Amino acid sequence: MNVHGLIIALLVFGAVAVHSRAIDDVDNSIEANSEQQQQQPQSRQNRFEQDWIKFTKPPPSKVFQSLGSPVEIVCEVMGSQIPTISWVVGNLPLSELDSMESNVISESSPSAIVRVRSVHIVDHMLSEPRTYTCVGRTGPKTVYASTTVYPQSDLKDLVQVRDKPFATALKPKIIYNEKLHLDLVGSNIMLPCKVHSRPRAEVFWMNGEGKLIEQNHRYKILPNGDLLISDIKWEDMGGYKCIARNIHGKDTADTFIYPVLREESKP
Repeated sequence: MNVHGLIIALLVFGAVAVHSRAIDDVDNSIEANSEQQQQQPQSRQNRFEQDWIKFTKPPPSKVFQSLGSPVEIVCEVMGSQIPTISWVVGNLPLSELDSMESNVISESSPSAIVRVRSVHIVDHMLSEPRTYTCVGRTGPKTVYASTTVYPQSDLKDLVQVRDKPFATALKPKIIYNEKLHLDLVGSNIMLPCKVHSRPRAEVFWMNGEGKLIEQNHRYKILPNGDLLISDIKWEDMGGYKCIARNIHGKDTADTFIYPVLREESKP
């Protein structure tokens, strides 16, 4: 293996291996079984036969909510193409999770390997335990992991506030971003930066040198805060930082871009 291939292997499989123990320690994840996968039409199986997806940070099996406090549930997956993460509230049969349409829009990129992070915020007081399921998907491959949130207070204190959103202002929280994005040189890549805040936050991006990214023919910050980089080059390798800010504070999230040289481009 050459140095270039070794770097990719370390970035991809190292990230999965670091968190593999979490999957063993927390028995709350279920992967689509082989029988379900075999039921997929053969043409679809062939089309996505190289797809894979794994948890790099499954959510905890249970969380306790204090009176008046929001709850944040973090989930991370990594996979080929561009995996997506969706959240389901309540208990659903696995058959419904398998057929559920994702509410996250993802660009098609067969050559990409991406690590995605999602944060689900429970911004209201629960009156009873509730289950939230992180659903990671790429092509026909799906993984699940569920968290049950338990309210830590007497129900008599919740008569007026249960299941109603908190009215307080919120500093920004970045709830969806990519931590790692590998793709071929010349590809167009979209780096998401979804924000939960009240009032709405402004979103900025910085490059690895700590300079604000200015829009040009290759770099575009979309109205929703995502960063579009066209025709990525080897020189684009490095860290990128999304910054979300409102009058109550700010939050940041880092993404590392690794442009992969095409075979004909390698020395």
